[in-house]
Amino acid sequence: MRAIREALATLASSHAIAVQQLELAIELLNQEIGSDEESTTIQTFRMIGSKPNSLVDPHSQSVLWKGRICFLGNNLLFRFFERISRSPNQFISYDVLLDEVWGGQRENSSIRGVAKRLRDRLALGGMAELSCAIDGSNSGFYRLILV
Repeated sequence: MRAIREALATLASSHAIAVQQLELAIELLNQEIGSDEESTTIQTFRMIGSKPNSLVDPHSQSVLWKGRICFLGNNLLFRFFERISRSPNQFISYDVLLDEVWGGQRENSSIRGVAKRLRDRLALGGMAELSCAIDGSNSGFYRLILV
């Protein structure tokens, strides 16, 4: 089972890298032909809901940070990170997180556990700085500190 997970994570990372390369090629092509309009493909790739979010790739369920990619998968880790990254530097209450990420009531320890696992996964993926930016120091709230 571990080998299958690792293989899927590798495939997802490769997919995310390929998408980034396509994005770059489209941007360069637009510059070459003098187009001021950003490609619809790029806009779609960068959008989560109605707000731009360049930290997450919803297609591969990965985090993109300083040239690195960390596959999270279609799970609570990804949904939690996506939610806090959508409102950087703003505290998000446990109630909002439980509603939007978990879809209902759970113990507050569920949130803390996912936050810890997310920090660990990001650190292992070479994103220690981003991992440390997940702030739960205000009781009952989390935020992603991006300066």
